[in-house]
Amino acid sequence: MSTNAFIDVTPTWGEWGAIYRRLAESGARKALAALQADFARAMASCEALKRITATLTDEQAALVSKTMASELAKQGF
Repeated sequence: MSTNAFIDVTPTWGEWGAIYRRLAESGARKALAALQADFARAMASCEALKRITATLTDEQAALVSKTMASELAKQGF
């Protein structure tokens, strides 16, 4: 057992999306401005995934589908 164990509490992109939405709904403009780079990265990642989707193996496509469903559920969808 490693003595350097730690718990990763980094939010997933779905969890981050839920946080971002709550900030937007509450009008927290300063917080949203600080998160502009994260939002841009998330949207760029969506476009990148969209462009490569047709090239994925069945196994990779299934993983994408499962991950999308899980991350959407974290956002209440």
